[in-house]
Amino acid sequence: MVSEGADRDPIDGVRALLERSFGEGVEVHEISPLGIGASADSYRVSLDGGERWPNSVVVKLPSQDVKAAQTAVQLGLYEREVWFYEQLAGHLDIDVPQFYQIVEVDGLRSGVVIEDLSGTTEVPDQLQNAEVSTVRGAMSNLARLQAPYWNDAAMSREPRLHRRLGVGIPHIVDRMEKSWASSRDRLSGGIERPHMRVIDTFVEKAGSWAQALSGPFSLTHHDYRLDNILLGQGRTVVLDWQTVGWGPPMFDVAYLVATSWEPQLRRQHERTLIREHVDELEANGVEWDFESAWQAYRRSSFATLLMLVPPTGSVKQDARTDQMYKRLLSFGAQQVLDVGALEFLEEA
Repeated sequence: MVSEGADRDPIDGVRALLERSFGEGVEVHEISPLGIGASADSYRVSLDGGERWPNSVVVKLPSQDVKAAQTAVQLGLYEREVWFYEQLAGHLDIDVPQFYQIVEVDGLRSGVVIEDLSGTTEVPDQLQNAEVSTVRGAMSNLARLQAPYWNDAAMSREPRLHRRLGVGIPHIVDRMEKSWASSRDRLSGGIERPHMRVIDTFVEKAGSWAQALSGPFSLTHHDYRLDNILLGQGRTVVLDWQTVGWGPPMFDVAYLVATSWEPQLRRQHERTLIREHVDELEANGVEWDFESAWQAYRRSSFATLLMLVPPTGSVKQDARTDQMYKRLLSFGAQQVLDVGALEFLEEA
């Protein structure tokens, strides 16, 4: 937590922290909150640091909410994102914000200073259908994330990578069951019965489904949807690397495709996008045929449910948030039905 004392303005705490972190030669000017996430808070900071620094940066710090920050530390979220920017991002040909430095908070290396893109890019609206070019650009980033470490034995042993597929996930399943029990009635009014049945079945079978997923494996983002992408000036910039992990490559693909469009539009584009993804992987040295990729996509079509059911019981409740969850859970359930993936739950 950044602030010191109940009556202190949180911005003052952020300013003091950054002045210590930047050191001499850097003058911190205006600090403006950019967004309050579930586990981290982001700020736009204007500064004067000479030739070494731009006029403004974005600083991502642990949440001011003590409980949320403690949970994030326990889950390794801050450590993982710091590791990504400091040690991994420079080895990947993907578009992420430029990294400047780490920020220590309470003795932990848990904050990052990155490129300020707030004036030149924007986040797509998760409640609107995406442009095909947006999804295609995001898919291209995924291919370049996955290809360099495809089935890489050394990377698979990296302890900081998040794992929720191909392994047991008892804590995620427990949270999912409790969350769905508390939120089901609230959300059911906006979700059709066939979709509710898919979600109910998945909640029962999620643990065995996740553990049964097999290779190929590579780097995964694990929260790859429009809310974590910035668009502008020809760039498709990927944010939020707190859950970068190791898992089936089609998990991120299925999640992105399901949550970007209404089902009728998804049906029009998904096979073409999978073919293009296989082609781009091949161009980056990965041999994988379309049929294998399509079957992996089908198995991973539960990604939206795995990602979005667990937080339904704990997120702040408001009309827009509930609308988003109803929309995306319905889209995810319909994706499962469209690709005939329920058979994989019968096997689980």
